Amino acid sequence: MSGDRSQTYWIMAPEQLAAMASPRRQDIVDRLAAAGPLSVKALATQLGARPPALYHHLEKLLAVGLIEEAGTRIARRKREQLYAARAPRMRLARALAEGAHPELMEAIVASLTRQMDRDFRTGMASPARRAGGEGRNLGFFRLIGRPDAAGMARINACLGEVAEILWQAEAPDADLVCLSWVLAPL
Repeated sequence: MSGDRSQTYWIMAPEQLAAMASPRRQDIVDRLAAAGPLSVKALATQLGARPPALYHHLEKLLAVGLIEEAGTRIARRKREQLYAARAPRMRLARALAEGAHPELMEAIVASLTRQMDRDFRTGMASPARRAGGEGRNLGFFRLIGRPDAAGMARINACLGEVAEILWQAEAPDADLVCLSWVLAPL
């Protein structure tokens, strides 16, 4: 993965979409995209998992080309393989817009909602949680409305701006945060 935070990889192939229907694999791809190359041990620490529990997910993601081996490093006199996402911006929007694999999109969103629940539970247990004020890093809401075309354009522009803020975020000492959203016509 290059240092260019604007680099985008479009997840399009059916086998890649199927791989993203796992909350654990979504989390692995997202964390590698956000944090850059990581060893299995470092990734496991971030995920709150044991390294052996990640190997089959990493193999699957490597096989479908969503992550790549990104060199090695020596830690405590042992060589560790590093893994990276294909790009800092791993995107599904084009596959959704094409509408070619609706069953895979539905499976990905079902997986995403399970991961959202895990993320929220983790946030609730975090000593770093802040549920109010300008530094809020924990929250939730669901709104229903009837925006006109200009309103939808503004919503999508704001969502794009939020995504850009998170993609450009490189403050190593800041709390890692996750933002998930679903927008659907009712």
